[in-house]
Amino acid sequence: MHNTSNRIEAFEADLAGARKFRKANGRPFILVSYAQSLDGSIATAGRQQMQLSGPESMRLTHRLRTRCQSILVGIGTVLADNPSLTVRLAQGPNPQPIILDTRLRTPADANIVQRSDLSTWIINGDHNRFGGIDALAQSNVTIIGCRLDDDGLIDLQALMDILDRRQIDSVMVEGGARVITSFIKLKLADLFVVTVAPKLAGGLPVIDSRGLQNASNLRLADVCYQRLGQDLVVWAHPDWSQP
Repeated sequence: MHNTSNRIEAFEADLAGARKFRKANGRPFILVSYAQSLDGSIATAGRQQMQLSGPESMRLTHRLRTRCQSILVGIGTVLADNPSLTVRLAQGPNPQPIILDTRLRTPADANIVQRSDLSTWIINGDHNRFGGIDALAQSNVTIIGCRLDDDGLIDLQALMDILDRRQIDSVMVEGGARVITSFIKLKLADLFVVTVAPKLAGGLPVIDSRGLQNASNLRLADVCYQRLGQDLVVWAHPDWSQP
């Protein structure tokens, strides 16, 4: 356990050095963190939220939130889970909430919008200002235009430039499946912390294999396993050197 503790401390030191990383690389340090069932599901087959993390691994997730300057999810996660993305189970500041929402579908009464502590950033296509903007304009949100990629989704490379200019040193990517897959596809991940729950769900897989293509053979390095309650938490760096 001593070696495991030391290894985890080294991973957390990566997060502590996020500002230096951003200045050297021109983008934030990116932590991809999520919980999955033993068969790789992060939601039910109908894309409904399901409880996966036990109380111990959930506390870890909240501690990681305090280590990151921002936390990012896609609009699908907002609509399905209605998260607040705050820190409740650890001591520390709430990260800046960011939603990828190309067509401005975020409800004005969503928990993440109703927060009073921080103005949620909604990343929207530069030319996709739909009717939802009127309702959101009265809420505690900041709508940020971003270039779209060839698939009509938020261009993550362009988003990295925006976050760099806004001096965001670190991003915790929590979901959903399409967002996680997109970050991996573009090799925009620097640390993985994955909670594996002892459940078989037969639901929505965390990785959309159709969207990975050349990143489908990603290997992980410096792998460390941590037992928290009934869950197994995997810490690792991605090895992007593989073709």
